[in-house]
Amino acid sequence: GCIAVLGGDGTVNEAVNGYVGVARDSQALAFIPAGTGNDFAKMLDARGDWRNACDRVADRARRRVDLGRCNGRCFANGIGAGFDAQVAIEANAMRWLRGNAVYGAAVARTLLLRYATPHARITYDGGVLEGRVTMVAAANGTTYGGAFRIAPGADVADGLLDLMVADQLSRAGILGFIPHVLRGTHVGRSGVTFVRTRRVVLETGQPLAVHADGEIIDRAATRLDIEVLPGALLVAA
Repeated sequence: GCIAVLGGDGTVNEAVNGYVGVARDSQALAFIPAGTGNDFAKMLDARGDWRNACDRVADRARRRVDLGRCNGRCFANGIGAGFDAQVAIEANAMRWLRGNAVYGAAVARTLLLRYATPHARITYDGGVLEGRVTMVAAANGTTYGGAFRIAPGADVADGLLDLMVADQLSRAGILGFIPHVLRGTHVGRSGVTFVRTRRVVLETGQPLAVHADGEIIDRAATRLDIEVLPGALLVAA
């Protein structure tokens, strides 16, 4: 059988949280892109007009892909903690703006009013990272937020998460960092760490905002337990 999910990445996030632990092993999800970013659908090569995607649902083969889980909540594309999650909170509060203006205003407001680089301890399969951070991401897919290539080398079926840690950046440093994340050229830059891991534990004394697939799941987290769920999702793709 197959359940078709029409919507964007927020809808995908709700769908996979309802799917895990409930669906039969033979029950697949098909994602029909009808949102703003449609990042997970793109990872599954569900591109183009949603009408065409509907026509192709019956013809798609089934395959298994990974999901992630953070503090008990599943995610499809990735988890972001720190600066990008705070920007998402600010953007969601700006009902009077549209398009790119929302993001620009949210970045400015975050830098002016919410700028923080807390001390964090991050434990992963291969060791421990400790120090002040601007943002931390655990990615299953390559992109989230519609445009941010947070983990250009990620693979949704490799049984691993791509952990990205951006060290302490000044306000000006953050403004210079954002274009690199949009292009995926932040990989290998000084102050940016990338590792692949099955599990991540992030601990910080200062509360952090956290999003899952762009949806805010916590505004004041001090501990995140993040893990990959290999092959947890059967998709029509």
